[in-house]
Amino acid sequence: MKTISLNKNNDFYLDDAGNLALSLDTDAMSEISKNIVLTNKGELEFDTLSGIPYSETIFSENSNLDIFQSEIIQALEKLDGVQRVSSFSYKVVDKVYSYSVMLITDYGTVVLNG
Repeated sequence: MKTISLNKNNDFYLDDAGNLALSLDTDAMSEISKNIVLTNKGELEFDTLSGIPYSETIFSENSNLDIFQSEIIQALEKLDGVQRVSSFSYKVVDKVYSYSVMLITDYGTVVLNG
């Protein structure tokens, strides 16, 4: 697996040789998985059904964290190279939601924290 690397601002950047930086295997899976989770439903102009329904789940007046979790798991398990989501945990502290997801991929284990 290969993809363009992203920095902490989610922007692509150049490597030391002046080329687009690339991520391979587990690093690539981590980059791609992160972007899958960050994609808001309706955001993709030509695929408006893809993405996580943030507005309807976590950002609604009556948050439904179980549906939010299910949507993330389903989106990640559709990704080529992901065998399964082996764990998903979340917590809410002072109205701040955070999560950790462990993926078993064709390239090894990937952990996402958000």
